[in-house]
Amino acid sequence: MTKKKKGNKTNPIKVQKIQKVLEQQQPEQNNTLIFSGVLLAMSSIGLLIFVLSDKVFHLS
Repeated sequence: MTKKKKGNKTNPIKVQKIQKVLEQQQPEQNNTLIFSGVLLAMSSIGLLIFVLSDKVFHLS
């Protein structure tokens, strides 16, 4: 009693469509990640400057 393994039957047209969709989504995701990273860095630097200036110059 031997069992035969069934090969994966993938439709090459479907594979190509999936690859095209993934290629279109990647630049959009990269731009979003870059924008959110820059925004996070700017807000962190702003908060750091505010805290340091408050401690140095004793604002209030």
